Amino acid sequence: MATRLRRRLELLDREQRGMLMGFLPAGFPTPDRFQEATRAAFGAGLDVLEVSMPGPAPELDGPLIQDAARRASAGVDGIPHALRLAAAARAADDDTIVALAYASTFDHISIEEFLDELERADIDAYLLPQHPLEEQLAIGARAQERGIEPVLFLYRQEDLPLLAASPIDRPVIYLQSADLRTGGAFNPDKAAERLSELAEALADKEYSVCVGFGVRGPEEIDTVMACGADGAIIGTRLVRAADEGPDEVAALVDQVAPALVGRTRPHADAVEYALEVPA
Repeated sequence: MATRLRRRLELLDREQRGMLMGFLPAGFPTPDRFQEATRAAFGAGLDVLEVSMPGPAPELDGPLIQDAARRASAGVDGIPHALRLAAAARAADDDTIVALAYASTFDHISIEEFLDELERADIDAYLLPQHPLEEQLAIGARAQERGIEPVLFLYRQEDLPLLAASPIDRPVIYLQSADLRTGGAFNPDKAAERLSELAEALADKEYSVCVGFGVRGPEEIDTVMACGADGAIIGTRLVRAADEGPDEVAALVDQVAPALVGRTRPHADAVEYALEVPA
């Protein structure tokens, strides 16, 4: 049976629109307000919610997300509780959750135990942004055998041959737009370059790619979609909106979701043209 993430990707392909993924720490700003925020986001058109496990956020996250992770962790009693909160945040059964686990998560739990907990909580996708890609691929192959979808975090050009040669079926990729912290200034040229390198490396492989880091609104989404992305990830702005309330969350999703309507990944020659012609 296909995972929720696969079903969502198939639906988006039929509807010819890009994927909108958001990010929140589990239980932020409080467990009750987390439920309100996530349901508002899904109700307004969010496709996928990336939910981080309790614990400190690493240096790749900016100060706003680091502070949110600290606040959220105070109200969450471990990984099983975080995953139950995430599962309960769905507005509908097919709403898609990606459980994000930092390296520090595995100070308290093994990879296999984490996959067990995902199954128990009915969360069928995950992301390991601090694991080297070689480890992500090895874990991902085991996870797919269990019906759990890996989202592969990619930020180094030198990892592209590994990804191209991997046995992961139709990889779903989270592409870091540039070498910056979350909430930093978006670099359209670097994002376009990384999407072009990915398309060239995976020319004979079916894949889906969403771009995050510095993506704030329709302008950044237009850039990444024109250059070959299948979707975009909104993190810092969604965290800020969740702290303000569900109405702000819904307003944010309402603002950015239309930028993904009627969008499909361009052919390679169109990507090259988009890179050459200034916006």
